[in-house]
Amino acid sequence: MAELILKRDWSDSLGSIEEWPAALRSALSICLNSSFPTAIYWGPEMRLLYNDSWAPIPAERHPWALGKPAAEVWSDIWDVVGPQFRQVMTTGEGVTTYDQLLIMDRNGVPTEGYWNYSLSSIRDEHGNIVGIFNQGNETTAAVLARRQTQEEIARLGRLFAQAPAAIAILEGPSHTFKLVNPAYEDLVQRSNLLGRSVEEALPEVKDQGFIHLLDTVYASNEPYQGKAVPVEFMRADGERQGRYVDFVFQPITDTAGQPSGIFIQASDVTEATTAMAALRESEQRFEAIVNSIDQMIWSTRPDGYHDYFNQRWYEYTGVSKGFTDGSEWENVFHPDDRAETRAKWQHSLETGEPYHVEYRLRHRSGVYRWVIGRAQCVRDENGEITRWYGTCTDIHDLKVAEEARQLLLRELNHRVKNLFAITAGMINMTARSSPSVSVMAQSLHGRLQALAKAHHLIQPAISAGSSAAETVAFHALLEEILSPHLADRDRQVTLKGPEIRLGPHASTSFALIFHELATNAAKYGPFRDADGRLDVRWRMDQDALHLEWQENVTKPEIKAPSQEGFGSKLARTSAIHHLGGSIDFEWLPGGVSIALKAAEDRLAK
Repeated sequence: MAELILKRDWSDSLGSIEEWPAALRSALSICLNSSFPTAIYWGPEMRLLYNDSWAPIPAERHPWALGKPAAEVWSDIWDVVGPQFRQVMTTGEGVTTYDQLLIMDRNGVPTEGYWNYSLSSIRDEHGNIVGIFNQGNETTAAVLARRQTQEEIARLGRLFAQAPAAIAILEGPSHTFKLVNPAYEDLVQRSNLLGRSVEEALPEVKDQGFIHLLDTVYASNEPYQGKAVPVEFMRADGERQGRYVDFVFQPITDTAGQPSGIFIQASDVTEATTAMAALRESEQRFEAIVNSIDQMIWSTRPDGYHDYFNQRWYEYTGVSKGFTDGSEWENVFHPDDRAETRAKWQHSLETGEPYHVEYRLRHRSGVYRWVIGRAQCVRDENGEITRWYGTCTDIHDLKVAEEARQLLLRELNHRVKNLFAITAGMINMTARSSPSVSVMAQSLHGRLQALAKAHHLIQPAISAGSSAAETVAFHALLEEILSPHLADRDRQVTLKGPEIRLGPHASTSFALIFHELATNAAKYGPFRDADGRLDVRWRMDQDALHLEWQENVTKPEIKAPSQEGFGSKLARTSAIHHLGGSIDFEWLPGGVSIALKAAEDRLAK
């Protein structure tokens, strides 16, 4: 069915599968992965989708029924199921029915069938009812078998006296007791029932709705089953005693198929029901507590098998319930963190020591985020581990902030060192080309001012929250960055390319890159002497800016560095992550050649 759904053209009904809402995708995932017959009716027209187990139900209408409105698929039984569907879609109240008679057309012949099914509302993230979740199966064989066994009830009646369950047979529309066993008398705390009607013998059950229920079963000839139904019986002292009972009211028919009585079988389930209610209340309190906190909570068996995650875990990871049970929890860990995490978890399982580890967990957005995982074991009176309880806490923002702080400190340290190196180089270069101290001071002052302007362009990259609205001319940016390093601008540098305006973020990234390249050119390249040259050319091509940075030195002595320095790493990070492009270095004896690429849509940002 999943293949049929994927192949079908949904443009005539539900639209493209990629655009289906989350509520539909979630419900369909549950449907297709269920081994029980399951169907979904989606939208105002209640378009039909279903799994492989449900496919035999529509018989020859499969696979035509896929995607068709419910009223069209079930036109032959719409008078029965239509009101039920509308009730769910209108009120959100579910419908559950047992042994529902549905006369369906099978191969052109109206065929009687009986069905157990439930209809539940599907709501979207806003609480709106957007569809129906349907599960059910055919019970025709069971119903027909019960009819056959009704003829045997009279013959088997004498055996009921030894049965442990409470059993009674009622006759006629007045529901007169014709047979009761001792277990039934113990249940109702009454004897001398034979020959008396239920209303006469057990008057307290009338205001509890049981006489009406017996009337309904007798008139409809349809059985009724109750599970843990509360009922009060009158004790000998006149006080009522509450009990919980599982029971079946099974109609008895004569040979002509007409109702003649009701067979009753009942079991006192008070203790089990009370215990289950207490357990459910305890579980509800537990769930309310663990789902009210921000941490992801999980627990495992003593062997480390994960068998519980709170709702927060599923909301955070986006996986379906049960997906991370057992050892599958590692599937949402970053591959690089799995070995260390597994080793620490194994150590805790073997020693009972607390579990503490930091790792990257896949968020529902698909991004891996840093979390802290902690766990403690619980031991019994003999010191044996009975369970492990653990938590996961998201620390991604703190982790990133700390990494950013460290990067900022490294960058500031690097820039201070570069600033001293640039200043020293400028002094030496200016001294060589200046005929007097006054001329040297004047030239040096201008270059220091240019250097200050370049650093001003870089400032937004290290200033939290800055957002300049103005744009920067690409050519002017290059001029500002290069000018502090040049003795003779016109002779040493060629800048050629179209005029481009850069947004604040792009100008900052380019300033960082050009600053690093210019600094290296001053330290090792063409700006070390008066005869070096730099040619920078750029162009726009195929939605990207392409720049060529060609350095030429008079004495071919350039060598590729043994390892990439921080400045080169910073330039590469800016080019790839901030400008959406790349930067490549080719080290030649006569000078380095650099190719820089930036995405066009990043330039204005």
